[in-house]
Amino acid sequence: AMMRGQGTFKKPFAIVSWPDPGVEAGVGSDLDYPIPFAKNCEVTLSEVPFYYSISYRAYAPGTAVETFSSEAMKSAEGFANKVADDLTWARPVSLADEKSIVVRPDHDRRLTLPRGPSAIDAFKVGFVAPPDPEELRSTVVEMRFDGETTVWCPLSEFFGCGIHGRSVWDRYRTTTPDGMACFWAMPYAKSAEIVLHNYGKKPVALRLAVSNRPWKWDARSLHFHATWRRQYPLATRPMSDWNYLEANGRGIYVGDTLTVFSPSSAWYGEGDERVYVDGESFPSHLGTGTEDYYGYAWGMAEHYSSPFISMPARDLKGRSNWMGFTTTSRMRGLDAIPFERSFRFDMEIWDWADCNLGYSAATFWYARPGAGSNRAPSPKGAAAPLPEWSAGINGAIECENLAVASKSAAMIVETQSSGLTQGQWSGGEQLFLRGAKVGDFVELRVPAARTGRYRVVLYGTKSYDYGIVRFTLDGQSGKDVDMWSEKPIASGPIDLGVVQVQKGDAILRAEVVGTNPRSTGAHYYFGLDCAVLKPA
Repeated sequence: AMMRGQGTFKKPFAIVSWPDPGVEAGVGSDLDYPIPFAKNCEVTLSEVPFYYSISYRAYAPGTAVETFSSEAMKSAEGFANKVADDLTWARPVSLADEKSIVVRPDHDRRLTLPRGPSAIDAFKVGFVAPPDPEELRSTVVEMRFDGETTVWCPLSEFFGCGIHGRSVWDRYRTTTPDGMACFWAMPYAKSAEIVLHNYGKKPVALRLAVSNRPWKWDARSLHFHATWRRQYPLATRPMSDWNYLEANGRGIYVGDTLTVFSPSSAWYGEGDERVYVDGESFPSHLGTGTEDYYGYAWGMAEHYSSPFISMPARDLKGRSNWMGFTTTSRMRGLDAIPFERSFRFDMEIWDWADCNLGYSAATFWYARPGAGSNRAPSPKGAAAPLPEWSAGINGAIECENLAVASKSAAMIVETQSSGLTQGQWSGGEQLFLRGAKVGDFVELRVPAARTGRYRVVLYGTKSYDYGIVRFTLDGQSGKDVDMWSEKPIASGPIDLGVVQVQKGDAILRAEVVGTNPRSTGAHYYFGLDCAVLKPA
C-alpha cells in the first residue's frame, strides 16, 4: 500500500506504473518522496519481494538534516499537497502568439529572443500537418544561450513523445494531438536564440510559440542543456555499456529520454545503469537497467504518464512483445544529481535476444557557463533512415494459430516469441518445429475462403540449427528450401507458386528432407511464421 499511494505516501509521490488505475496487482510501484535522515537509515522488508531498488543522496559532512518523522510529515502536509497538485498538472500545449514557419530540407529557421537576463519558461512546437516518424526525428531544435549551443536534440526525444508523437506528459513536457510543449526554466544572462533544423527530405511546416519571464542571473545560475546520441545497429552480444553522456563542469543532471528500436519481441531492459559523479572509479548509482530506471518495476505497461516517469504508447501491446519502437523518460524533479566537476551515465545493453537494437538517448542537465560534454551535434544521426519494421503482413494466416492435422511421432510443435536477430515475425510469434531426423513432418490446416487458384507465399525463419524443408499445399507445388542461417533471421517471402485449392481447409505439409553441412546442434529444426493465399 505504501508504494501504491494507498498508505502514508499519496499519489503522485507513490504510483503504479500502469495506465489503468483499476489494475493494482502484479504490476510495479515507484516511490519518489524525500525521506531525510541525519545519521543512518535502515530499510526492513517484511516479505521477500520479486526485487527492489533503493536510491539515496549523501550530503557533505556537517550538513544540517532534519530526520523524517510522521509529525514533520504532518506539519508539511499542506505544502506537500501543493507540490502534488503542481506535479500532476499536465500543462496545456496552447500558448499565445504562435508563429508559423516552414523549414526547408538542409535549412534552418532562427528565432532571436529578447535580451536578458531572462528565462524561457515555455516552448511549443506544432506541426501544420500530422508529422511522420522521419520528420519527428529529422527535425532538430537547437538553442544557444549567451553564445553557447547547449541544446541540440530531435523533437522525438526532446519532447519525450517518440518518433510517432503520441500523447504523453511528465512534469516538464506535454504532447497532445495539438502539438508538443516543454516547461523547463531555461535562463540566460544576455542573449538566447532558437534554431530549427530540417535534416529530412521535404519541407516541414511548423507553429512555434515561446514564453519568457524575468530572471535574476547570478553566480548560482545555470544554463539548460539537452544533448542527444543515436546508434543503429547496436549489437546485444557481447553485452556492453552504452554511454548516454559525459559532462564536465559544475551542474545538475535532471533527466533523460530513451527510444529503443527492437527487431525482436524479446525483453531488452535487463543490465545495469551506472552513474559516476566527479571522477568516481566506482559508480555511486548502480541500478538494474531500463527495467527499473524507467519505472517499469515489472509493470511493463503499454503506456503511462506521471510527473517522474512516462512512456507514450509503444508499437505493440502486451508484456511479452517488445518489437518496434519504445520511448521512455525519467524526469529527476526530486532526485536530480548534482556534480561539481564531472558526470557520466552508462547503460548496459542486455537483451534476451542476440540481435541489433537501435538506441537514441536525450539527456537533460543544467550547468554553469563553459561546461562541456562528449555529445556534439549529430546531423547524420538525425538524418539517418529509421529502421523499418512491420507488426504484421497483409493477409497473413498465422501458422502458430493453425490446427495440426498430422505430424511424425518425433516432431515437437511449439510457439516461439523471441530470438530473432534480424527481421520480425508477423504477430510477434512463429510456429517452432523441432524435427529429429530426415522424414519428420507436420501438416497444418490452412483455411481457404473459396475454391480457386491461389499464389501461396510462406514466411518463416532461418537459423543455425535448421534443416532443409520441402513445402507442399494439398500435395501441389513442392519446393525444397534451405532454412539454415548463421543467426536466427526472418526468411522473407517463400513463393510456393500457384495451386488449385478447394474451399475449406487446405493441407500445408512441411517435411525435413536434409540439412545444410554448416547446420549445428539439432540440424533438423525449422520455423513457420505465416502463410498468405493470394487469388491468382
